[in-house]
Amino acid sequence: MAEYHKAGNNITIRGGREPLFGIVRGPLYGHMGIKADVFMPQVHQLGANMGRLFFVWDQIEPERGHFVWEAIDTLLEQLEPSDEAWITLNASSLWATRHATNFQPPSPALHPEDYYRFVSTLVSHCKGRVRYWQCENEPTNPMLWEGTPQDYSNQLKIFSQAVKEADPEAVVILAGAVDAFHEAAGAHNPDTQSERDFFDYLLRENATDFDVFDLHTYGDPYAIRPNIDAVRQKMATFGYQKPVFIGEYNGPSFFYFPENLSIMQSLFERMLSNPTTDTLEQATQGTAIADLYARMDTLPPQAQMFMDGCSPELEQKRHRINCRELVMRSLLALSADVQKMFCWNLANEKVDRNNMMHLLFDKHKLFDYEAGVFKQPYPAAETFSLITSELKDMKRVQQLELPEQPAIYLFEVQRRERGPLYVIWERHDTFSGEDDPVTPFSYPWSAPQAWAMDVFGQTIPTRVSNGHLHLSLSLTPIFIEPQAEN
Repeated sequence: MAEYHKAGNNITIRGGREPLFGIVRGPLYGHMGIKADVFMPQVHQLGANMGRLFFVWDQIEPERGHFVWEAIDTLLEQLEPSDEAWITLNASSLWATRHATNFQPPSPALHPEDYYRFVSTLVSHCKGRVRYWQCENEPTNPMLWEGTPQDYSNQLKIFSQAVKEADPEAVVILAGAVDAFHEAAGAHNPDTQSERDFFDYLLRENATDFDVFDLHTYGDPYAIRPNIDAVRQKMATFGYQKPVFIGEYNGPSFFYFPENLSIMQSLFERMLSNPTTDTLEQATQGTAIADLYARMDTLPPQAQMFMDGCSPELEQKRHRINCRELVMRSLLALSADVQKMFCWNLANEKVDRNNMMHLLFDKHKLFDYEAGVFKQPYPAAETFSLITSELKDMKRVQQLELPEQPAIYLFEVQRRERGPLYVIWERHDTFSGEDDPVTPFSYPWSAPQAWAMDVFGQTIPTRVSNGHLHLSLSLTPIFIEPQAEN
C-alpha cells in the first residue's frame, strides 16, 4: 500500500500499488426515495475497487442530534478489505443551512458548531473504512453551491478539522473543479474566469485544509493535460504541490460539440427566466426540454445522439465515441501523473427525460438500472473493464513524442508484472472522423512480433519487418503488446 508523505504543505503519494480506477455510484444514494443498494460487485466486475458516493446532510441528520445510518451502513457493510471509498458530503439541510433544502443547492451552515459536530460524528461512525472525504462537489456551479468562495473556504476549514480529528489517517479532497483551468480549455466558456478566480482563492487561503485536488474532465480530451499542468502551476505559485485526482470523467459531452452550444444557451435562458421558486424553475426546465424533444428531428445529430429515442445509428455511434473517449481520457490523464481516476457513473435510476441532468449525463452510465436491479452493461462498461485489465499493474504512462506526426498519440505503459503496453490513435474529428481513411504507420520495434487489439476487442493486423512495427491507424485507440516468436 502506498503512503502519503507530508512535508509542510506538500503531499505526495509514493510507491506501492495504490488502486488506480474507481467508479462514481451516482448523485443520489439512499436519499429522496432512492434505495441504498449493494453496488460494489458491479464495480469489481469492471475491474475496479474504489467507489465514490454523494451524501447529504439532511439525509443523515434530518433533525439536530437525530442520525439515520441506513445508507452509510449499507455502504460500509459491502466494502471488502481492499476496497476504498470516497464520500462527497453536501451541506444541504432543511434546518441547519442558509438555504433550507433537502437536496440542492448546498449552502453554508447557519451555526458552524452544528456542521463540525455533524461531520465529526459521521466520520467517527465510519471507523476508518472511508479513506477519502470531500467537502461539496463543484462549488462554482450555482446549483451545487449557494455561497461565495469565502463561504466555501470557511466551511472547508471546519470540515477538514472535523475529519482529521475524527480520523487522522483520512484524506481531505478539495471540491471538484471543472476542466477550465487552462486558458485554451475554457475558450468557449464565459464562466471560465470565475471558475479560475474561485479556485485561486481556495488554493491561496486553504493550502493546509486539503490533501488532494479534484479535477472533473468532461470537455475537450486534448485539454486534459494542459488543465492538469495549469492546476499544478497554480499550486506552485502558492508554494506547494498536492496530488491530483480525476473525480469525474467521461465523454463525449453534450456541450463539447459546437453545434450544441446554441441549444444549451437557449435552455439556460429559459430555465433562468422564472427563478422565483425551485418548483417554478423545475417546471420551466421540464417545459424547455420537452419542447426540445418535440423538435428533435430538426436538431443536429450531435444533439440527437444524447436524447432518448434517437435513431439506432446515432445511438451506436455515440456508444463508439464513448468507448474511444474512455481510453483517450484515461491515457491523457495518466500520462500527466494523476493518482486516481473515477468514471462517471455506474448507473442511474429511471427518471423523467425532461430534466437537464438527464440530457447531459444519463448516457454516461455503465449499466442499465431499474428499481434497485442492475441490468445489462453498456459498451462503455466493456471498454472500462478492458482498461482496468490492461493497466491494473501500471507503473507509469509516458506519451512518446512524434514531432513529424503531431496528430498521432502514442503512449508507453510500463507495468510491474508484465511487459510494456503501447496505446496509439490518430486525432480526427470526434463525430465524423471514423469515416476518414486509415493512416499507415511504422515505428521502431525490437520484438519479433506484436499483438494488437482496439477498444472494441477487435484484433488489429500488424507486421514486424526490418526492426519496425507496421499497422494502420484511425481515431480508434489500439492496444499493442510486444510478442516473442511463436
